[in-house]
Amino acid sequence: MYTRRMIRFRTILLMLVLSLPLSGFAQDVTRPAFADLQQRHAAPLLLDVRTPAEYGDGHIAGALNVPVDEVAARHGVLGVPRDREVVVYCKSGKRAARARDTLQSLGYTNVHLLEGSVDAWRADGRPLVRERPSP
Repeated sequence: MYTRRMIRFRTILLMLVLSLPLSGFAQDVTRPAFADLQQRHAAPLLLDVRTPAEYGDGHIAGALNVPVDEVAARHGVLGVPRDREVVVYCKSGKRAARARDTLQSLGYTNVHLLEGSVDAWRADGRPLVRERPSP
């Protein structure tokens, strides 16, 4: 039988554990917060991990396109220190999460997902740029 003291201890311990980021990952960056950073010209590196065709059909201004399957091999093209803030997005978030995991395994320490990825960005009525990525 648990005493009140044990129950309080377990409750406090649970609260502490729940307040920590899951698996060491930082929280997603909200779309409004990212749009605000863009307007202040303080935006982190924005990485679009969709295919070049998807990127060409509409991407967030300033995004660098490196398809998710190429992130490990091409992470050098990011041209940023491994502690620089990087925000990753794709269509819905699944590929972005894979890319975040890959970047973190390569030593990037400040990688975030754009909340809702480009689907949510588009649903918010935020602007997209249509152009082909450079090789």
